[in-house]
Amino acid sequence: MKKSVIIAALFLFAVGLSLAQTGEEDPKYTNESFARLSSISGSAYIQKGAEQSFEDGVVNMPIEEGDRLGTTDGRAELYLGKKTYVRLDNNTKLEIISLPKKGSDLTRLRVLKGNIYLSVNRLDEEKTVEVHTPDASFYVLDEGLYRIDVLENRKTDIYVFRGIVEAAGEEGSLLLKSEQSLAIAEGRYSGRPVRFMAVAEDSFDRWSEDRESGLAVQVATRRLPGELEDFEAELEESGDWNWINPYGWVWVPGGVGPDWRPYYNGSWRWMSLGGWTWLPYDPWGWATFHYGRWGWYGGLGWYWIPGTIWGPGWVGWWWGPDYCAWAPLGWWNYPMAIVDNWYYPNWTRPYYPYNSRALTVIHKDQLRAKNISQAALRGDSLKNFDKITLKGQGQTLKPASGQGITKKTGGPPAAGAERTIKAPAAKGFEPATPPTVRGAEKSGQAGDASSGERRIRSQDSSQAQGSGTPKKQAGSTVRKNSFGYPPSPDISIKKYSDRSLTSSSIRNRFYQSLSKSGSSSKGSSKSGSVSRGSSSSGSGGSKGSVSSGSRSSSSGSRSSGSRSSGGGVRKKG
Repeated sequence: MKKSVIIAALFLFAVGLSLAQTGEEDPKYTNESFARLSSISGSAYIQKGAEQSFEDGVVNMPIEEGDRLGTTDGRAELYLGKKTYVRLDNNTKLEIISLPKKGSDLTRLRVLKGNIYLSVNRLDEEKTVEVHTPDASFYVLDEGLYRIDVLENRKTDIYVFRGIVEAAGEEGSLLLKSEQSLAIAEGRYSGRPVRFMAVAEDSFDRWSEDRESGLAVQVATRRLPGELEDFEAELEESGDWNWINPYGWVWVPGGVGPDWRPYYNGSWRWMSLGGWTWLPYDPWGWATFHYGRWGWYGGLGWYWIPGTIWGPGWVGWWWGPDYCAWAPLGWWNYPMAIVDNWYYPNWTRPYYPYNSRALTVIHKDQLRAKNISQAALRGDSLKNFDKITLKGQGQTLKPASGQGITKKTGGPPAAGAERTIKAPAAKGFEPATPPTVRGAEKSGQAGDASSGERRIRSQDSSQAQGSGTPKKQAGSTVRKNSFGYPPSPDISIKKYSDRSLTSSSIRNRFYQSLSKSGSSSKGSSKSGSVSRGSSSSGSGGSKGSVSSGSRSSSSGSRSSGSRSSGGGVRKKG
């Protein structure tokens, strides 16, 4: 008991000391404020914020709100956190309007053209995930799998493979459930939602199915905290777990060379919300360089200690007149050092050793180099850096519009003056059981449940509509909304009282709810279920190459209304 009290006191003291040193407020970002470019098949490109320039997409590239992700002859997958993924087909362009931050859990996307799959496998609150197109807006009400096809200057088709979504347009909102589709052109619905046979009709379906199957991979033993469970499988495939006191389970990467060190094989990118942010080229690097800390042990090598707080890069920085340097922070948020095979987990001496195996030094003009490992100084060239003082503090410098970097505010530093680049994530060390990040509050989209599919809005909120075909509004100005059509406060998942059913029985739950509200899926289409290619909304998708390996993606086959025991979307015929 006494030992735990001492540890807690030391932790609080160190946190207070760290905050006093930085003099900064807590960062405004959360664990989901930066999306991860998690997979690329072919080629993809990124357009940063308002910049007109483009750059090639790289796996593990951090994406922030305001960025645009596009594909030409390739496909890409974006990890949004909390088991949510968006996948882009060939010739698709997606804008990230907003991502969660402190004070808001909202994820807002805009599909400019092409086809996407949205896989939502955890939804803490309805309507916190939005997708907007030139023709309509969609608000996710439940976990599920959704495909949206945007035929540029023509129409938008949405297919609900599983889940519930609200479609908002010029004529109000409609509710779509599993195995229903809808076509919208310039905010006008082509009719009521119709049923479709959810089969893999094109190569994009099959590619998404293959990616979706990876979410179902289970490892024999879980060693990561719940916040990081999405990365359990990829770490299991790329390294080994070992138990080291006092940290518990630590992960050792496999296949790294003798010269490898943390924050070495990759590049630094300036992000408006997080400052200098590490882009790891190691495929498993998203979790290991943005969460937790690193350590080293003779005979074992480098190991990663899991943590639950996301950071741009957990390093201590030094900035000199012509060069900058960094080293990974240890578990207690002090720079680590490795000198002559002796490991110092918390280096607190005035000057950091230039011959430490954990140190990386580059010329300041190379901070934005595409490959830090090639730009880093080596051997005797490091002997002149015997006055380095590493500090785990937030950034004070940012890149200029051209090469190099400049100060955020104030005049230029004096010649030869020492400057530091801070790492805002280093807000004190984490205890043996790291604290979790509290979920941000959602920026308000409340509403009570309503019976039936819902009332259709007009400019006069007092008007309502029955259950027939939506009534068109003359001269509606809803499209002027910068984020598309607003959601209806009358539509809510809370109308479904039975929330204990699993996704394998979700269709039965939908149909039971429809029966209670006096409607059925048969009323949506006179001919019953049809394949996506023959539904009123048409068939989208490209005919690109098929990804190798066929894996199931959803809870049961939907071909001909039957479900197989193996799960997955089954091809027609």
